[in-house]
Amino acid sequence: MSATFEQWVQTVFDHPVSEPEWYWDEEFESRWEVLDLTDALTVRYLTRIFMRPELLNRYSLEQVAQGIWFLIGESSPGKQGYALISPEVVLGERVACIQAMAEFFRSFVAPAAREPADTEFDPFQGACFMWWDLLWHTFPTNGGMPGGEPELHWTCLKVMSEILDLPSELCQLSALHGLNHWHLQYANQVKQIVDAFLDKTIGLTPRVLDDASKARLGLSM
Repeated sequence: MSATFEQWVQTVFDHPVSEPEWYWDEEFESRWEVLDLTDALTVRYLTRIFMRPELLNRYSLEQVAQGIWFLIGESSPGKQGYALISPEVVLGERVACIQAMAEFFRSFVAPAAREPADTEFDPFQGACFMWWDLLWHTFPTNGGMPGGEPELHWTCLKVMSEILDLPSELCQLSALHGLNHWHLQYANQVKQIVDAFLDKTIGLTPRVLDDASKARLGLSM
């Protein structure tokens, strides 16, 4: 029998902050395999936690950061993010999961992020900053170009555009960092998104303005 959502959340987030992280422990595989998760169930659980991030309030931001790296990181031994490109999962459910990421940033990341953003030394902010970078590298590549259904990429672009509109330097930096990667395949769309953001948003920080100027051209950050 597969693990319940509550058991999954506890397994992912309820660990002391450590270096290396809990999921590099030699007992990880046996501890994780007992959950008996399918890709479809993983996508449903991811969507649920993104839509109900208040369930993470019981954990420290450092614990949440560990969980983000585990769930989204392309090199994570749990490979949870790869469920988003699994053909065994209905495309509509995978798209909905990516759409739910906007709610996670809106309801959890933005309120929790201190200003100005500290993506270098703050573990939580660093994980959120790298979110879209990690997701980008989850997509299989073909000749250096990302694979996966176009609908997944269109949804990522739309969600990053929504996150740009949040009044949070961290959220804006995270979205711009991701758009910089998507510029490789969607240059025109990225330029339009960034230009619209710059045109309508006032009071942007120097760092956001600098990253926006790079993202619209696909320059490395």
